[in-house]
Amino acid sequence: MHDPQQLSLVGSVKALFALGRIPLASEVPLWGIYGCLLSSWIFQANNLVVENGFNWVAAIQCVLVVWGTNISINYGNEYFDWDMDRPGMVASIRKDVEAREKIAKELKEKSNGQEPGEKEVDEKARKEFGNEKIMGSSSRIIHDGTFPPYVALACASFIQVLILGMILFSRGNDPNLSSSLSTKNTGRFTPFRGVALQIGVLCTFLSQTYVGPPLRLHYHGLGELVSAMLLSPVATLFGMVGYYTATTGRSIPFSDLFSNSATSHSGFYLDSQLWYMLAAYYFYEQARILIMHIHDIEADRKGGKITLVVRIGYDHAKRLYVVLNAISLVFFGLLANSFANGTGSLSKIGSSTIMLGGTGALLAFALPIIVITARSLFYHSPSNRGGPDVESIIPILPHADLAKIVSLQTLLTPAIMSIVVLAATR
Repeated sequence: MHDPQQLSLVGSVKALFALGRIPLASEVPLWGIYGCLLSSWIFQANNLVVENGFNWVAAIQCVLVVWGTNISINYGNEYFDWDMDRPGMVASIRKDVEAREKIAKELKEKSNGQEPGEKEVDEKARKEFGNEKIMGSSSRIIHDGTFPPYVALACASFIQVLILGMILFSRGNDPNLSSSLSTKNTGRFTPFRGVALQIGVLCTFLSQTYVGPPLRLHYHGLGELVSAMLLSPVATLFGMVGYYTATTGRSIPFSDLFSNSATSHSGFYLDSQLWYMLAAYYFYEQARILIMHIHDIEADRKGGKITLVVRIGYDHAKRLYVVLNAISLVFFGLLANSFANGTGSLSKIGSSTIMLGGTGALLAFALPIIVITARSLFYHSPSNRGGPDVESIIPILPHADLAKIVSLQTLLTPAIMSIVVLAATR
């Protein structure tokens, strides 16, 4: 269906930004900055960092990598999902054309047979539907002829090139990697060495093969598992190891992730409390990813995308959502218990009482969303259709709204916990 939009330069830039969902890709950088904050305070408490205060140069480099990779994935998904999305987009564009023709006809009748201009039709469409392209979406521009599909792939590649350039520049200015530079300049240590670089390379590969070749993980029931791992716990871990490497100049070997303060070669370690935290966030995020794909289950099934939700079916998926949140709550409970006992590296960075209270506040915010989502999933279940409606104080929301509220839940979580960490260290 050919219905290209006539966009200005500014309009084109805005449309390409929307195609990459750049304003909505804020969760990953928030997890990254949260990891940097944790690393800063944990290892300052152990007198391992070179300088006091927060190193924004190191933190920004870590955040740009995880954020840029996430945006690149969004562009790549649009390109590699083009064939699957095409039938639905064509139907939407056709409805759009028919609606605009109806508006033009109404305007013509009101003006005694005078043909309305394009701007006049656009203005009325904006007033009635909030968008001159009535059935518009961020993906539309590569389906209606405004831009060719390869533009999405070009944007993904461009961002990856920028990330690679930043990494090479950062490594080139690290005195540990260049004998011509002074080792006194600690602000120039790169985050991209040792396990931080290894995690970055592996995660970039897995991210780009989420829907792209050769693995196409999301088409074989593995996409949900990988995306949940990368979005929350790995983004946090990358912030921690990258920030530590940049502020100490020490390269972290992979084995140190499973060491303690006494056996670590680099001084970096993850104790049981930190593993509880990462596990809690993983299952918490995995539950959210499940809801996003339950919302798309019919479209994915028709398009041949065999996601985990498509593979196990709606009824098993709704139960899995409950199980994932239950497991997450178990790890949050273990985390809270360690705060109550004052044990673990997180307890040493400041007030354990504030950390415990902050974890409780997070759960007080998240639990109502979890309950509403679970209640709505069971209500909308195909096995429940045709059954009697049961009155309940718990509201029932449509799938589209469930996707929004669980996304808000996981988006605000790293922001809330970052504030808690800052408050605990005061």
